[in-house]
Amino acid sequence: MGAVRSGTTIMGLAGVLPAGILDNEQIARRFGGNEIASAVKMSGIQERRVTRASQHASDLALTAAERLLHQMGFDRSLIDLLVFVSQTSDYKIPTTASVLHGKLGLRESCATFDVNQACSAYPYSLSIAHAMITSGMVRNALVLNADTLTKLIHPQDRSLLVLHGDAAAATILGPCNYDYGLAGFILGTDGTGAKHLMVPAGGFRMPCCPETKIERTDASGCIRTDENLVMNGPAVFHFSVYKVPEVIRSSLCELGLSIDDIDMVILHQANKTMMDLIYKSLRVPPEKQFYCLQKMGNSSGPSTPIALAEAWRQHRILPGSRTLMCSFGAGLSWGVAVIRWPENANPVPDLDPVVSDEEMLSAAL
Repeated sequence: MGAVRSGTTIMGLAGVLPAGILDNEQIARRFGGNEIASAVKMSGIQERRVTRASQHASDLALTAAERLLHQMGFDRSLIDLLVFVSQTSDYKIPTTASVLHGKLGLRESCATFDVNQACSAYPYSLSIAHAMITSGMVRNALVLNADTLTKLIHPQDRSLLVLHGDAAAATILGPCNYDYGLAGFILGTDGTGAKHLMVPAGGFRMPCCPETKIERTDASGCIRTDENLVMNGPAVFHFSVYKVPEVIRSSLCELGLSIDDIDMVILHQANKTMMDLIYKSLRVPPEKQFYCLQKMGNSSGPSTPIALAEAWRQHRILPGSRTLMCSFGAGLSWGVAVIRWPENANPVPDLDPVVSDEEMLSAAL
């Protein structure tokens, strides 16, 4: 899918992390320190933010949206489009976007729909909002990325438990001068690798039944059922460290840019070793690299906007600069987006992304 011209920008962005923590000490007590030492070293993750049993992706998304609207002082009656992007939606029917529309009190003429997309969700969802804004169908869009993958991981699957956390992000997009904003999107998929990262049961091809709940132990000692997330780690790692640099190089070429023209490269916060190798392959200097997975884990779709918001909060991204975002994962899919921030850009509220259980509950009331 080729590059497109701009006409939209990120006006506001807020990330949210739940209060629950699963740290390396807790995991070591469960599996033994020696058993997880190498996985912890490779991931670079010290702790993961996890939801309580009663908290779900839509609760995180709602909290992020309310935080952002309040901090921006943005009139919610001006929102023409609400997109909820998640692999862990509330229901099969209706769309979670419809539920969130009601809770946010948006006007009836606001369009809503869900997008089921995984780790590459942020560039995909931005491209959808961008296309609808530049076509003239809508003016302002609210994109909510949220996932609670920890609910899909078996508690005895140490290979995935050390990696994943839960999170959400809210983004408001609107029109801007063509000299600034989202400069292009490059999206792609290698569907031959879809089997490498999936939850086999729970859809209509393999409905949940007693057989799908049977626990099995794989060759590495990880326990899971067909209703849990399963990953072919070597295949996904190979895809990430070889395909992703190629995709970014191709994207820069198509957009007439080089790494020298980019001020910050934000990658999906998958694991540190993987990110190190991608940065090294692209020869991205340290000052243009960014990591925030140490204290949150890999939250799938929300991980890229969370990293983007954190880079702004730490003043690693400044008005007038150019940022490249690349997200990649299940599908196997990838997305690249480049944004040149307006000179007056200040999209991220200076708020700690960790929210208390009380704040999440109050947002839902």
